[in-house]
Amino acid sequence: MRTNQARFITACQTTLALGLVVAVLAPATNVVSLDVVPQPPAGLVQAAPPVNTASVSTSEVPVAPVEPEVKEYAVATGAPASKKPAAKKKSEAPATKKRAEKPSSDHGHDSGHDDGHDHGLSADADEVVEATVKAPVKGYGAVGVTWDNADQVSEGDLALQVRTRVGDEWSEWGDLVYHDEHAPEADSPDARRARGGTDALIVGDVDEVELRADAAGELPEGLSLAVVDPGTTATREEGPAIESQTPAADDDDASAQEGDIELSAAKKKSAPKPTIYSRAQWGANEKLRDKSSLRYGTIKAGFVHHTVNANNYTAAEVPGIIRSIYAYHTKSRGWSDVGYNFLVDRFGRIWEGRYGGVDKAVVGAHTLGYNDYAFAMSAIGNFETVKPPQAMVDAYGALMAWKLSLAGVDASATKVKVGKGTFQAISGHRDAGSTACPGKHLYARLGDIRKLAKSAQGGSVVTPAPAPAPTPTPSPAPKPPYSTPVKDSNLVGTPHPDLVVRRKSDNRLLIIPTGGTSSLRAPKAVSTGWKARGKFFVSADLTGDGRADVVSLDSNGVASIHAGDGKGGFAAPKRRVLATKKHDLLVPYGDLNGDGRADLVGREIKTGKLRGFVQKKNGGFSRVDLKRTVKRYTSLTAVGDITGDGRADLIGRDSAGVTYTLRGTGKNALSTQSRTPGTWAASTAIAGGGDFTRDGVNDLLVRTSNGTLQVLPGRGNGSFGLPLGPLGVRKKITNLSVAPLVTGGLPDVVARRGNSLVLLTNPGTFELGVPIGTGTTAGGIRALINAGDFDGDGHGDVISIRNDGALQLRRGNGTGRLADPKRIGGGFSEVQNLEAVGDIDGDKMPDLIGTVAGKTVFYAGRGAKTVAAGVPATGFSGALGRLKTSSVYNPTLYDWKVAISDAHLAKGTTDLLARDKKTGLLYLFTSSANGLTGRRLLGEGLGAYDLAG
Repeated sequence: MRTNQARFITACQTTLALGLVVAVLAPATNVVSLDVVPQPPAGLVQAAPPVNTASVSTSEVPVAPVEPEVKEYAVATGAPASKKPAAKKKSEAPATKKRAEKPSSDHGHDSGHDDGHDHGLSADADEVVEATVKAPVKGYGAVGVTWDNADQVSEGDLALQVRTRVGDEWSEWGDLVYHDEHAPEADSPDARRARGGTDALIVGDVDEVELRADAAGELPEGLSLAVVDPGTTATREEGPAIESQTPAADDDDASAQEGDIELSAAKKKSAPKPTIYSRAQWGANEKLRDKSSLRYGTIKAGFVHHTVNANNYTAAEVPGIIRSIYAYHTKSRGWSDVGYNFLVDRFGRIWEGRYGGVDKAVVGAHTLGYNDYAFAMSAIGNFETVKPPQAMVDAYGALMAWKLSLAGVDASATKVKVGKGTFQAISGHRDAGSTACPGKHLYARLGDIRKLAKSAQGGSVVTPAPAPAPTPTPSPAPKPPYSTPVKDSNLVGTPHPDLVVRRKSDNRLLIIPTGGTSSLRAPKAVSTGWKARGKFFVSADLTGDGRADVVSLDSNGVASIHAGDGKGGFAAPKRRVLATKKHDLLVPYGDLNGDGRADLVGREIKTGKLRGFVQKKNGGFSRVDLKRTVKRYTSLTAVGDITGDGRADLIGRDSAGVTYTLRGTGKNALSTQSRTPGTWAASTAIAGGGDFTRDGVNDLLVRTSNGTLQVLPGRGNGSFGLPLGPLGVRKKITNLSVAPLVTGGLPDVVARRGNSLVLLTNPGTFELGVPIGTGTTAGGIRALINAGDFDGDGHGDVISIRNDGALQLRRGNGTGRLADPKRIGGGFSEVQNLEAVGDIDGDKMPDLIGTVAGKTVFYAGRGAKTVAAGVPATGFSGALGRLKTSSVYNPTLYDWKVAISDAHLAKGTTDLLARDKKTGLLYLFTSSANGLTGRRLLGEGLGAYDLAG
């Protein structure tokens, strides 16, 4: 069983009844965290694993907004309902039954369905009505239950329980509780369309969920089960986007500036701003929120919440968890936006919640009665059952200190007037209502959070510091004892070096990340006994468990399906597909007819006609004629969508080596073949398609006649760029097949070596990333320098030289954004080959080295202050001067020569990026003891830029 399928956590939190109070369904102390595994020991609680905060200094975040999918199922009938299920007629309600003295087990379900079930209703309930509904779950799923707001639900009159299925195994039932204190104000815009309900419950990667609802008398009107798929998209590694700048509000949010927190410098408490991941970085689709409902209030206090979700989630799963909460709040609960102002994960990362500006008093929907006067941050996890990691506590302290300081509120204040109540400046949700939130263990750390926040505020008012007296620079300055320079080329928070460039057309500065160059790990045997099984290929899920499978083919063309284990291993065949008999060139097409199931394509040997083998609901296959005849083909390869129309394509080769593309139509058909653009060597075999370059476009993996693996980067229109690689030379493996298996959606390779299947996993490295906008232009400059962390704030910076000789510092925020330039020196008109070389004079501040009249000059860095006057550095040189040329590197061929930190993350070495003058191709030269070696193509199209550093 998959690890994240075996974790199922109750939903605390709550619901938010709108105006009409929905009573607590179960005592707050009954909020628990359950492991949904087959028959777990009673009371088993999954503890949160240790947290390594160093491992998430950057995060995998979506490259674009993600569209979550929410499906509603009416509880009375189990049939799919609309977004807002229509109210059920009383005649549709399930039959009632008298409450027995002992728990009833007459539910008409599988064995064990009602073991230990006492309905959870109040003892004086005379009649009990029960209804159930089952629903499939897609993606890293979440569920919740809503009902028409007109129904008032009294305490003890309704009990909700859920369980999940993975394969053939059902979990135990867990209570789904709710509280009316998690709610918008009755007269707020959020309340206009709000429905009563629970909060979102993350169920993870499971196959099915079942809800059981018991009511005293009758079920609430419009009772509905919402199932949320947070959606997926391509990701990239980034640091927090929100630091010194706050994103502007939408143009149509007319009130965005009206509620700015008004401060006076005299009373503002001092506290640094913590780094915050933006809404865009968890993939927020801004179309879901109601822009007209954005409101601003005041900040008098901060409330600590928790989500009562899983405690063992991974860092990469957090954006999806937040999207699920957002989609459920907006689509199912009817709110204008996600309820919380901020969220924090167990790694200590702070995430922007409700839209409107992290530094503004945005009114949320989190603490009924106090939303207009306070903000809230919710901890992702269930802290009724486990203790919060220290990283999470630290994040609470930092966020509370900064946010309260904007309103001039002392974080240690014990009596603050908040609306009609009086609270400490930092309080738990349970202080404002009858709820267990934020869980006993997180609540127990409020004292520590207050101390951290008080310390961060410094306990004093902000007083402008007097400007330091200028320190005269001695002339001539003494020569420092220089140490060996160590390059720092990091600008966007990823481990690999980055390149800063200026676009010719508009002078925009962009950052192009490097990714360590495409590679595959060495083959690892994962299964034996394959010599006698004929050809095979890897396919998307054919067994219904969500994992990729292997299809082997016998001499008659009959296919056998081997279930994958999600780790690259494959079991003995589960079933045979007789429909493929007397067919060859069988390939794993993908989805032929748009029903969401994986299908196959093959050629009928007798006629040469292409046939589709369409997977049915029961796992069988039906054969369809694709109306294409390909008698001359010698190979057929499934390559995914290479033409950019959202449908999978095929590439075929004929006996003359001519290469053709057959586009998918999504209607059990393929288009007429067309010549695939480019020059194709007949000896080059196409292994398959996948996004090897991590730019969101499918590429091809090919193998040349000598066994060299290469990537042909896709352009999204059916054509391909120059080959990248090599990804190794693999002569002794055959039958290569490409599919995402074990590395988070990245394409891996399965092949045969002798009697074994071997797996070549994709480590996620690539040549050049998608250019990142810095938000700034740079006209009137003659040089760009990637300065690494020049100002000492932990983020990479850029230095430029103006045409008039002024030296400028453009401070970075770690995600690619650059601040406006600040002058830090002058007189650099004659300086050539200026380089940032790290700290080489021992003062712990990065320095610069350049060439003036052929001689090396040293400039001591002072962070964001003016650099020291240059002094001669006889016998010393920067990285470019130390790089030795070799037979593969002729400097006269290249107009860019940019020294970078080691592209493959070796310590203390320097590599070189160089652009070909004529072609605009960018190459990497690796440094070694014998000089520059191994020229490798990184990318095309660099002629669009005129400066680089």
